[in-house]
Amino acid sequence: MRTIAVVAQKGGQGKTTSVVNIAACLAGQGRRVLVLDCDTQANATYVLLRGESPRRPAMAEVLSGDASADDAIVPTTFKGVDLIAAEPSLADVNVSLAGEVGRERRLRSAMADMGREYDVCLLDTGPTRSLLTTNVLNFAAEVVVPISPGVFGVLGLTQLQADMGAVRKFLENKALTLAGVFLVMMERTTVCRDFERGIRDQLGGLVLETTVPRIVAFEEANARQRSIFDHAPKSPGAVAFKALTREVMSRGHGKEKRDARRNLPIDDAAA
Repeated sequence: MRTIAVVAQKGGQGKTTSVVNIAACLAGQGRRVLVLDCDTQANATYVLLRGESPRRPAMAEVLSGDASADDAIVPTTFKGVDLIAAEPSLADVNVSLAGEVGRERRLRSAMADMGREYDVCLLDTGPTRSLLTTNVLNFAAEVVVPISPGVFGVLGLTQLQADMGAVRKFLENKALTLAGVFLVMMERTTVCRDFERGIRDQLGGLVLETTVPRIVAFEEANARQRSIFDHAPKSPGAVAFKALTREVMSRGHGKEKRDARRNLPIDDAAA
């Protein structure tokens, strides 16, 4: 199972929009997808469950050890996508686990015991450094980072790389990889062109070729709890997320050209 976390230590970078639409794209290719909502804002849960309150147990119980990952998995309204949901009590985990043994290893341990099989696990994260984020970094094999035009997203990337280094050094996840950075909320302006040129010069091949445009269709899709492929399948946003999904799946620990178990090409178009 590929484990890919979408992480950015700054708010408003499109993490949830990216997780939801990459999940929808992969499911449209026939892959079985599990989303872990590790963001206390629970925005991915809201979209994937079409605004309905998640049932318990959820992510908070998984991290506290009160429920198994299998017990917390629920189907979503997106065909082929399952979810371990976030709900309000997840915000208390940082406090309740602070003095507990193995607090950084709770998610990794819970997922190791999971009996269900998926092709890809995508993790949504909050915008701050926290015990939740550390659990994500100690479990996921790959990290991809959305960055919108502006200096603060780049500064957050520097801190994230330091945090990933600490996880590799002090926790179990020695193979944790920064698989790529991708640009979001891009517009046809001089500011965006200059930003893109600068970050590509600075980070080189770490920056994915695909850029995600700023379009109102993303907000409309989120408000209607739909993917961009359902809401506006011919839009520049849908085209961008198909291309982005291809790139993400071709990087990190997935450089092989086919899913060995299911013989699925990584560049299949989304349904």
